[in-house]
Amino acid sequence: MKETFNLTYLGLFPLGRSPSGKGMGINMKRWRKIIALFLLTVIVITGCENSKVNKETVIQSENDASDQGSKTWQEHEPDDVPAEEIEVDKSVYMDASKDVETRIEALLAQMTLEEKLAQMVQPEQAGITPSDVERYGFGSVLSGGGSSPSNGNMPENWQERVNELKAAARKTRLGIPLLYGIDAVHGNNNVYGAVIYPHNIGLGATGDLELVERIGEAVAKEVKAVGVQWTFAPTLGNPQNECWGRTYECFSENSEEVSRYGTAYIRGFQGEAGTEEYLDEYHVLACAKHFIGEGYTDNGINQGNISMTQEEFDLFLESGVIDPYTAALNEGVRTVMVSFHSIDGVKCHENKHLITDILKGELGFTGLVISDYNGVQQLSGTTYKEQVRQGIDAGIDLFMEVYVWEDFIKYAKELVEEGSILKEQIDDAVRRILRVKFEAGLFEEEIGGSAEQEMLQQMGSMEHREIAREAVRKSLVLLKNDKIGEVTAVQALENARNIRVCGQKAYDLGSQCGGWTISWEGRTGNITQGTTIIEGIASQVMPEKTISHDLNGEVLDENDAVIAVFGEGPYVESGGDRTATDLNISAADEKMLENLRLSLEQKDRKDIPVIGIIIAGRPVDIVEYMDIFDAVIMAWLPGSEGEGIGDVLFGDFDFSGKLNYTWMKSPEDIEDKFEEENEEKVLFERGFGLNKNGDILQ
Repeated sequence: MKETFNLTYLGLFPLGRSPSGKGMGINMKRWRKIIALFLLTVIVITGCENSKVNKETVIQSENDASDQGSKTWQEHEPDDVPAEEIEVDKSVYMDASKDVETRIEALLAQMTLEEKLAQMVQPEQAGITPSDVERYGFGSVLSGGGSSPSNGNMPENWQERVNELKAAARKTRLGIPLLYGIDAVHGNNNVYGAVIYPHNIGLGATGDLELVERIGEAVAKEVKAVGVQWTFAPTLGNPQNECWGRTYECFSENSEEVSRYGTAYIRGFQGEAGTEEYLDEYHVLACAKHFIGEGYTDNGINQGNISMTQEEFDLFLESGVIDPYTAALNEGVRTVMVSFHSIDGVKCHENKHLITDILKGELGFTGLVISDYNGVQQLSGTTYKEQVRQGIDAGIDLFMEVYVWEDFIKYAKELVEEGSILKEQIDDAVRRILRVKFEAGLFEEEIGGSAEQEMLQQMGSMEHREIAREAVRKSLVLLKNDKIGEVTAVQALENARNIRVCGQKAYDLGSQCGGWTISWEGRTGNITQGTTIIEGIASQVMPEKTISHDLNGEVLDENDAVIAVFGEGPYVESGGDRTATDLNISAADEKMLENLRLSLEQKDRKDIPVIGIIIAGRPVDIVEYMDIFDAVIMAWLPGSEGEGIGDVLFGDFDFSGKLNYTWMKSPEDIEDKFEEENEEKVLFERGFGLNKNGDILQ
């Protein structure tokens, strides 16, 4: 059932310009609630100051007050009896006709502490065997970026590996199904041959929410085809500084746009909440990430710090930053991932106020909260045991502790036995994990069933590639389109017969896909199946036109049009962080463009169209190269279907994409992006785009 949240978030004072771009009024009812909670907290702290154990109430769903949920830990925790000797009653929790909360409590009452803790940890598939799953009863497994089965990276290899781990979980005493998660952030991008869609920054430029939903549906099928039930997507940050290496994972710098695109993607992944298609065999669980404040770190540093006090940050959230998450929860998202960054020096992974008070409390989230990759290991505790305590106490339910899962279980058990962690906290986490599994139909899932086999046949299908090709077309933003004689530069391509395509990225599938493709960081070269940009152009114009390629930017006398492809190389996360003085295109591409400039000057070629295509995951510093080109296209990171670019340049499709980020003349002025009087510093405003006629899109 879809959860509905009717909460109004409001900014009490502007901290710069609101990310949403809109002012908000004061909600007195909400403030009365905050004051009441504050007074209650004071009372609790005062009454418990001499207690050795934190006895804070664990937040539970309103349904948890059932008869079965009222059982005490001692009533359902038979620690003194070996698990294998405990009689199991599956009659209730395996009965799909029973309501979810009843099934949860019937199962939870029979779980040992070790079984509960095994549900709370998520190892990496490369570090475990099926026998490990059967022995420990892991509740979840992941494949990190670039982690593929040992016997190959084809869809069939994935299906075999995932399903053997899922089958092992069914053999455990309780038979709790395994939840398998991957970072399918722009397609099932770990798997060779899967369709790779434009990264979110490109999708945010399309202006087409229906298209984004269709992409989510297609990605869900290619994920489900290999047996995986969960994608760690979409990212709901709204970057304010494109020096951040994860900018391309986000739909927009504007929180309202992030809300719209994020919910469309979630709806595609999961199906529409409240309908029969919601989390059916053709859909996957989505994940809203990374909670919360991504894109606001000082200087755009990944995993960095937001220099606000917690009180300031709470007010800042209400100015619009939290809106994508409230929208995601309203759309029925059931998992949320915590961010690596800090607020006032405190890591989000140990921030109980954010996770328990706001997310689980104020927002009423009853799904599961997962850490990021080894995120707990970055906490302030001086030992791993203390870090585990901090994470559990903060309210994280599922811990992505990929290779130290044995230590996690060991120390978490010690913490419970010592009283440093309440047994009720463990129960709350496991309830949430089980709730999501029941809601997603995992207990009824047919491993390797007919639906899965059907979708396996759709991996990399033409139907899905056509959707990606459409996304490429609609994501292209035409930034410059000067006239050459009576027509614009783009229009002049129609009459060109001998076209010179310059630059390494013109025939580099890996560069146009970017990070999170086959490997975590991505890489250049022919890394998967797809169509390069030059192949896409050639498919449109040959044999009527001649296409030649030059790596170094040299133009020949017979060339009557030039297309240069340049930009950034693949990167991901911290490796993609840049400073304001280094937000440049690659050194090789800079050299190519200087050669192109010289070649055009030497031949005095002013009468032919020269088109620049930028491949990048964010606005980059291009001012000094703009004069080379009569037309400039921002192609973002278009993915595997380069034909979409040829469709617009030489086909019947016009440019329709608009910038979803403000593009500054100098990266050094990024910090002034949202100032009221910044016109002289802006190269292109958010929302800007041209068509083939040279008109500004409305």
